This record gives sequence, structure tokens and C-alpha cells, in this order.
Amino acid sequence: EPYYRQALTLYQGIPNTEEQQANCLGNLATSLHERGKPAQAEPYYRQALTLYQGIPNTEKNQADCLLNLAASLTTRGKLADAESYYRQALTLYQGIPNTQRDQANCLFNLATTLRELDQLAQSEPYYHQALTLYQDIPGTEHDQANCLKNLATTLSKLDKLADAEPYYHQALTLYQNIPNTEEQQAGCLNNLATTLRELGKLADAEPYYHQALTLYQSIPNTQRDQANCLLNLATTLSKLDKLAQAESYYRQALTLYQDIPNTEEHQATCLHLLAITLLLLGQLADAEPYYHQALTLYQDIPNT
Repeated sequence: EPYYRQALTLYQGIPNTEEQQANCLGNLATSLHERGKPAQAEPYYRQALTLYQGIPNTEKNQADCLLNLAASLTTRGKLADAESYYRQALTLYQGIPNTQRDQANCLFNLATTLRELDQLAQSEPYYHQALTLYQDIPGTEHDQANCLKNLATTLSKLDKLADAEPYYHQALTLYQNIPNTEEQQAGCLNNLATTLRELGKLADAEPYYHQALTLYQSIPNTQRDQANCLLNLATTLSKLDKLAQAESYYRQALTLYQDIPNTEEHQATCLHLLAITLLLLGQLADAEPYYHQALTLYQDIPNT
């Protein structure tokens, strides 16, 4: 970083070095962004972009600058601003040969930004376009898997559950061949199970919850994910009339939630469903205190 600053200062005193100045500014911005300083990086990307826009034949530099600026804005939560720059970068890349990977990255980031802005229907086609490009580029299996997983999640939120299911399967298959993706695999398995459950395929959903849980239990700091998985598994088992098994998982989920801050509503849900399960098992006396505990929690939670 300090060397980029020194070089920039020198170039600014030398005529006809606008392109070198722009390169310095872009590199300085990237250095700051990579060191977790996106707010400091942003103005340097803007200055670099302004310079590049006045220099012929720098469309690739401009596109890179726009993409990096958008990523920096995304990190800062300025999603609406980021969206605009992703679109501008994409337009430029599409006019530049041999930039398919840059185009795919742009499309993926644009889709994710739109999804985070709750513009799900707009997000979906960009994931499809990104996926199509990645699938023609060797060595992008991880990008493909991320694209498939995000596409599946978007389709699920759009209530296109039957469409989402095969994409979760495809993402999972790819992740299983990529080292150090256990957490992504677990997320895929959990989401796939939930999709199947919502499609009424309860028996199909159950083993995926078990697999997700096993993976989460091997990953540090996933207590919340483990608890969510246990709760979902218990709910599925209840619907399959496997009440004794469901009871055990509700208890395990509850134990985890009780050690996680701000999970009072999840705890109340666990207690309530555990009470219902015990009631269905004919254990009326055991069920009663859990109803009381659930009610006490719910009374302190707004809109319940």
C-alpha cells in the first residue's frame, strides 16, 4: 500500500501518465479492499475509473474497476449502488473477447445483490446465465456449485420448490468432490431436506437431515445450524409418526438453543412441539410443564 501511494504521488507530477496513475489507484484500492478497508478503497476505485474513462482502449480496465467498486460497495451494504456498477461492468465485459469468467462473476454477483435486495424474480435469470457461462469454463466447479446452491435457494423462496430440488442435488454432487466444503455440503443437505419436506416427500427428506446434522456436528461453531437441523428433523419425524425419535431430537435442539443468545422464539417452538409430541405419546403429565415453559417464553416475544 505505501509503495502504491508513493508511486502515485510521483506519477501525478509527470505529464501523460494518466494510465499509470489509474493503475496505481486501482491497485491501491484493491490492496485496501483485501485488507478489510472497503470504505477507504471506494474513492480510489472511483478516481481510477474516472481516469480510465478518459483513456482510449481501456474498456477492460474500466470493467475491472467497476466490478471491484461494486464488490467494495456490497461489502459495505450499499447494495443498490453496487447493482448499478455490476450492470455497467457486465455491459463492458460483454463487448470484450475472452472475458467469459469475468462476465460469469458479474452475473453471479449481480444475481446475489438482487436476491439480497429481495428482488428474487429478477435475480433468478442472472444465476441461470452465470451458471451457463461457468459450465463452459474449466476449473470453475466451486463457482458452479455456489451458483447452483444460490439458484436453488432463490427458487425455493419463489415457491418453485420442484425446480429448486434438482439444483440442490447438482450443487451437492459438485461440493462433495471439492475439499473443505463440508459446511456448504451441510447447507445443501439441510436445504434439500427442507425442500423435500415442503413438497410432501417426508421419507425422502429424513435421511438428508441426518446427513446434514452429521456434517454440522463435525464443524466448529455451527451450534445454531445444528439446532435448526435437529428441529427440522424432529418436525419431519413427527409428521412420519416417529414420535419417540422426534421427542429425542426436540430435546437436543432445545438444549442447543438454550445456549445460543436471541433464540427465545426457537426455544418456545421446541418446547411447544415437544409438549405436543409427549401428548401424542400419551405422556400427559410430562407434556404439561413444557406447555407452561413455552407459554412463558411466547408471552415475552412480540407478535406471538
